[in-house]
Amino acid sequence: MIVLSHHFEPALAFSHECVVGAEPEFRKLCTQLNVTMKLNLIIFLTSFGFALTGAAQQSKPLGFDVAAGVQTYYAPLLKADVVGLQPVVVAAVHQPLNFKNTIGLSLRLGYNKHPKQGDALFTQLLFQYNPVIAKRIELGIGTGVGYQFSFYPSAPLKWNGTEWVEGKATKGVLQLPILASAGYKSIHTKAGNFTPYLAYQLNVLLGYTPDLSPLPSSYFLLGVKYSSKK
Repeated sequence: MIVLSHHFEPALAFSHECVVGAEPEFRKLCTQLNVTMKLNLIIFLTSFGFALTGAAQQSKPLGFDVAAGVQTYYAPLLKADVVGLQPVVVAAVHQPLNFKNTIGLSLRLGYNKHPKQGDALFTQLLFQYNPVIAKRIELGIGTGVGYQFSFYPSAPLKWNGTEWVEGKATKGVLQLPILASAGYKSIHTKAGNFTPYLAYQLNVLLGYTPDLSPLPSSYFLLGVKYSSKK
């Protein structure tokens, strides 16, 4: 079992300063600003991704990607071991940025189920490089930024600087994803190509808890990509 079985809602530096010794009206204002910052990040990731894909669509059509696999937390240096494998699904829209279709931008949406740490929704914007070897083998590496919104299965606790108090049942954290993949261009149709692939994705979660930040989260994925010929 993992040390993560108890859910403590981490207070980020901004929210921590708002809680300690603050008046109720000021704490309310700080909470509203914190929520606004998180919403703005989500809106930025989504709108920036669609803006870039829209701008580049004149030269190359969009590609699509769906994948499913397992997720696990593993941080031995933070005294947190593998808790077990849990399901994760990901869907993505990919916009090529060059003629050879080796450089592109992907907007990814996903869902991760976890009975102890809580289910999570996430969105990511990845810059990817996908070279093709021998016209069939497609390798890939990508990195970017993401945001994860978790729903805790039980009431969490929050440290206000003096004591543990009841916290929120949801938590948003920043993600720093790194993706590596290998696929085989094996299915060709008149409309486009399908590429089955295997992938490993490391997500570094920032601000998960005061004691577990950064927290590594790993995805092991099996998926398929579709790219249009037109």
